[in-house]
Amino acid sequence: MASCKKTRVILLKNKTSPIDNYESECKNNAFEPVFVPLIKHTHVVKDFKNLLETIPNYLSTIEYIIITSQRTVESLNEAIIPMLTGEQKDSLFGKTVYTVGPATANFIRRSGFTNVKGGEDAGNGSVLADIIIHDLSIDLRARSLSELLFLVGETRRDIIPKKLHSKGIKVREVVTYKTEELNDSFKRFDSAMQSYNGNEMTLNWVVVFSPQGTKEITQYLSVNHRLLDSNLRIASIGPTTQQYLEDSNITSDIVSPKPDPKSLLHAIEVYQRSK
Repeated sequence: MASCKKTRVILLKNKTSPIDNYESECKNNAFEPVFVPLIKHTHVVKDFKNLLETIPNYLSTIEYIIITSQRTVESLNEAIIPMLTGEQKDSLFGKTVYTVGPATANFIRRSGFTNVKGGEDAGNGSVLADIIIHDLSIDLRARSLSELLFLVGETRRDIIPKKLHSKGIKVREVVTYKTEELNDSFKRFDSAMQSYNGNEMTLNWVVVFSPQGTKEITQYLSVNHRLLDSNLRIASIGPTTQQYLEDSNITSDIVSPKPDPKSLLHAIEVYQRSK
């Protein structure tokens, strides 16, 4: 019976530890989540360590930190914070942290930061930069700030620094992790695609979160999106990813209004109800 069929969601991302909100939200809403890791992450501590050694009181001189990736938070929790003194930890957790999306915001709060901004109100880096610019324009103390600390991955976009620099706001970028593409990503994806029974599934969704590590997969999807599997649908986590797919001749069936699990699954449900 059609009512017994399931919707399978293939997530082109690494599963977040210890809790992945996409997995939790899928299971809570009768979706079947399947993770296809595309990259591996390695913590980088030398840049942060060198910063503290070069400027011993650095953490006491800044008020704002920018974090836009859960991988950065993992690096903080697992590699950077353990090497700090008690005084440095207290100073770090007392900073205002600006971030993108509710999932990363919640992750940051669970790490011990109490003043987190952006998050639910910032769906992408450009919006977050606007929020920071607005906040600093009305914060008289901010006029005397030397810079904002932006904790980043080795590979990152420069939307936020460019926008802040255009307003005369200094940003120091410090690398906290690096990523490498996995050699067998397409094999994992192909295995996930082949392992479901089309008779038991209503639709088989592929969710693209980032261009990184997706070259072979997007080449496959650009040819086979509709030809081999009429039940296959494509979801983009946001407009940037949507544009990347369009440049690869792939039309997204849906674009998540916000980069979070609830928004994504709601968009999928709305699409399926309309068909």
